Amino acid sequence: MWNLRRIAVPLAVCIATVGPTACGGDARETGRPAVAAAPTFDPDALVERAPGPSVAARMGRIDARATFTLQGVPPGYRAFSAGVSGPFRYRKDASLPDYDLEIGARDYGVQLTSVGGRSYVSLGSTGYALPDAVRRRLVRSAAKGRNGLTRTLEQFGIAPWRWETDRVAAGTGRLDGVEVRHVTTGANVGRILRDANTLLGFMRSLGLTRAIGLPSEIGPQARRAIVRSVRTFAAGSWVGTKDGVLRRSRLDMSFVVPKVRQAAVGGITRGRVVAELNVTEVGRRQPIAAPATLGRFADFAIGLDALGDAQDGR
Repeated sequence: MWNLRRIAVPLAVCIATVGPTACGGDARETGRPAVAAAPTFDPDALVERAPGPSVAARMGRIDARATFTLQGVPPGYRAFSAGVSGPFRYRKDASLPDYDLEIGARDYGVQLTSVGGRSYVSLGSTGYALPDAVRRRLVRSAAKGRNGLTRTLEQFGIAPWRWETDRVAAGTGRLDGVEVRHVTTGANVGRILRDANTLLGFMRSLGLTRAIGLPSEIGPQARRAIVRSVRTFAAGSWVGTKDGVLRRSRLDMSFVVPKVRQAAVGGITRGRVVAELNVTEVGRRQPIAAPATLGRFADFAIGLDALGDAQDGR
């Protein structure tokens, strides 16, 4: 659980956090996948169906987590995690789904709530209405999604169905009592990093990147340096057999940055990213409410400026 009395955000939840995927079984599965001897489903059709229109994907809960282990960076950034989690539900023709999401990086966290056509960011028990320009940014990103789940994820640039390549049918199993089909994949790392800028852009619009000490974007030079430095990559997704809803996605990536490219990535010499997205309670009604106590967004901004000044002084 993130400490909501401290300010912050999801980091590159997104290098993918948000994003997701790794291979093999998982001790947390409610039953070990009974891998079919010869999977017969079309993995491309399965994955491409998941982000499409879906009544089942109208509501549920998401839990996206990423852990980062880096070398060549300050101590506070060598090993940390980031994530976004909470319930969502989609009302037909709404510009944004309703949701109540906890978003955090390192030991910092904020709550992002959207309900009844209004959006708020909260610290502790106090909520602050998002400026119209910031909400419009979320609406534009969410519009890429075609169901409640994907509209919720697209706000933050989380779209494993768009990143996955070289899909291979890996078998069937059960997650949370639901039959799923497992697909192992590669991924377009450059696309993951470009989508990460959706999240960073939202954070920047609130002043959060400066407050937590994160870059405002991952520029072309940095993206190229990381893509060319990838050494190992394993990814996969699990999709509901009957409803076609994405239930889990993972990735496990390591990279080693040659000295000539290290300046482009802030001095990082090597690293590993392990990320996982879980989607649960699919189709179950989710109670979501606006913050009970509201404050002035100007006060929220003043607090962020103070944190940013502290970061700049380090």
